Amino acid sequence: MSIKPRAGRTKSLTTLINKDTSILGKVLNKATYLKQIETRLHDYLPEELQGLFRVANYEHQKLILLTASASNLTRMRFFQAQILYKLQQYLPDLKSFEIKIRPEPPHVKKVITKLNISAASQNKLKRLAEDVTDPRLKAVLIRLGNKAND
Repeated sequence: MSIKPRAGRTKSLTTLINKDTSILGKVLNKATYLKQIETRLHDYLPEELQGLFRVANYEHQKLILLTASASNLTRMRFFQAQILYKLQQYLPDLKSFEIKIRPEPPHVKKVITKLNISAASQNKLKRLAEDVTDPRLKAVLIRLGNKAND
């Protein structure tokens, strides 16, 4: 079964994105608006708190911020009234903001283990490669036999 576009019913991606009434257009507009609020927030934050908060949402006269740790939340409480006042200059209908803790996912380091092959084993692998007829296996054995201990 093949999927064929129906004439007159298909829409280009640009019309879907640029249209203010489309769902995708609304999402993109909201994301742009939240990014503008986040830029203002970072301008108003003291130096030691800049970059520690992200804007998650803004609805029902409430701004929701995310931070990675409870200590950031506690430090923000000292500046909460000042920040709210400054944000109300930009967002007049803003009544309050809430801070939620959402830890960043841990960074996973790729562990690369080095292969330690003794000189005797390297010689055995090279000799074994001479007797093998399969070209792929032979190439692998030669490569292993040529591994130098770093």
